[in-house]
Amino acid sequence: MGFPMFNGTEYLMSAPAGYEPDFANPYKDTTTINATYWVFGIGFILSLLFFGQRLYTSSFIRSPWKSDDYFFLVSWIVTTAAKILIIVCLIHGVLGVHVWEIPLDAVIWETKLIHATTLIVIPGTVLAKLSLCIFYDRLVPNRWYRFSLCFTGGLTICAFGVVWFCVFFACRPIEAAWNLRLLDGASCINRPPVYMLQAIMGGVTDLLLVILTVPTILKLQMSWRQKARAVALFSTGFLTLGAAVARLVVLIPSLKNPDTTFVLAQGTLWLIVEVDMITICGSLPTLGVFLNHFAPRVLRESGPPADMRYALATFGGTPNQGKLSHSHDSEENLVV
Repeated sequence: MGFPMFNGTEYLMSAPAGYEPDFANPYKDTTTINATYWVFGIGFILSLLFFGQRLYTSSFIRSPWKSDDYFFLVSWIVTTAAKILIIVCLIHGVLGVHVWEIPLDAVIWETKLIHATTLIVIPGTVLAKLSLCIFYDRLVPNRWYRFSLCFTGGLTICAFGVVWFCVFFACRPIEAAWNLRLLDGASCINRPPVYMLQAIMGGVTDLLLVILTVPTILKLQMSWRQKARAVALFSTGFLTLGAAVARLVVLIPSLKNPDTTFVLAQGTLWLIVEVDMITICGSLPTLGVFLNHFAPRVLRESGPPADMRYALATFGGTPNQGKLSHSHDSEENLVV
């Protein structure tokens, strides 16, 4: 497969008719690039603060650590690594720049990093969602609710597992997925539907976690103020859903655009937003415990404090002689 050359340097494709490429000073989508830097910086600080709150709560307030804490820790590590890979691409000028103004070797390098980003974001997303499923399962001792959470967790594993294997084995040989020099003669699947499935399933599982939890909260024996606070807390999953929808809206028209290095910049921007929202929303269930420990007046109401203390442990019932079920940690239930 021959590639166009300029001054002895190979490029993936020639510029469209009427466009005069500037190889020394290529045009950049500075708006998206600068927005990505800002989103990464602000999002990293916010997500780190919320993540630190969850780590502290799990380590010192409701210790020992449980399985969802380990899942969430690994999720934060791998998703942070994915965000860093995106920033590395921006720093080296291979995102937000037209593909016909970037040397072929740089395009291959960028494709490899984005490929790696996708492969590590997927398990990070799965672990974060499973962490929430496990946490919610401990809060409400209801068989139907637990079955629904198991279904959501199973759907998450299966759907994202299919996406991961489709991305990893997208081409034969495997290296052809990022080494564009090998595309001639390689056998590759149609990958755009796979990326669409990734974004869609991210939104679907976020929606399931919200619509399963909110009706359950409304059945609890707690004041309407506490219910409103709990619903607002768990409805933050819509923020992650919104980021997933925005990424899908950007992704669909760009999948068939050959100028991949330019159009991917907006998609990766929304991927960073989505990953940060996953971390923040995944840290919120322990925020009430954290605030109750350091600032109990923030959560205090004029009503009896035991009402709030036991609300999530009873699922529409009343505490037995003022005691929680042995299957629930009293500190863990202070989330509203």
